[in-house]
Amino acid sequence: MYLKHWNLERLPFENAPDPLFFFESKGHQEAAVRLSFAIQTQKAIALMSGDYGSGKTVVCQSVMRRTDTNRFKFAFISNPRLDALDLTREIAYQFGEDINSRSKYDILHAFNNILERQYRAGRHCAAIIDEAQLVREASILEDLRLLLNHQLDGKFLLTLVLSGQTELIDMLRPLPQMTQRIGLKFHIANLSPEEIRPYLTHRLKIAGGNIDIFDNDAIIQVERLSKGNPREINALCDMAMLSACLSEHRQVTTEDVLDAGKERT
Repeated sequence: MYLKHWNLERLPFENAPDPLFFFESKGHQEAAVRLSFAIQTQKAIALMSGDYGSGKTVVCQSVMRRTDTNRFKFAFISNPRLDALDLTREIAYQFGEDINSRSKYDILHAFNNILERQYRAGRHCAAIIDEAQLVREASILEDLRLLLNHQLDGKFLLTLVLSGQTELIDMLRPLPQMTQRIGLKFHIANLSPEEIRPYLTHRLKIAGGNIDIFDNDAIIQVERLSKGNPREINALCDMAMLSACLSEHRQVTTEDVLDAGKERT
């Protein structure tokens, strides 16, 4: 009903991260370029922060999608609420190898061997820890740092990407041995008011529609209520389009956006 009413091919404002809908705002484009640079130049640690819903996950996924898989091997950890051993084993598994031992000594040595085999095969490894502020203890972050100790030919064999909300920065401050290895830091800001209309236009175009689905005043309300946060924009627009659809409107109005905003409070 929703898609048919708006003559769309897919839902335009889903909040599940999807690189297909990646909108290269100035901040997101810079974040992607910087993250790609950190991985390609084999930095030890890259730190990317941002408010909830600012688009950190989709930036990481877009970088993975655009990077040459013949030269780079990725692990993407979406749930970091694991102990250090299980995190290491999960990263190794995504690199293509199982580590069955529960011995810290055995796991560390097996992981080093994996990194070395990938290096000999001409591939650099990168492990992205998404929502890294959810790591349960600072000691786990310290154990992750130990994975960087194995180097060859003066190069790190692993780039560790920590992506999380702003409090992640505070979590890292008591860990000087880790912060000293951060080769790149970047904070993703929310969209500027000037970027919101192009953002809507982009997502609607990917979904098979156009910006005329929203009237101008409705877009202004989206700017005001969302404060430029992509997740809030998506939620508001999705509910506003549903509200307009149920009311059999042919265009999303200010009232539809305001109704959607009430559901968000």
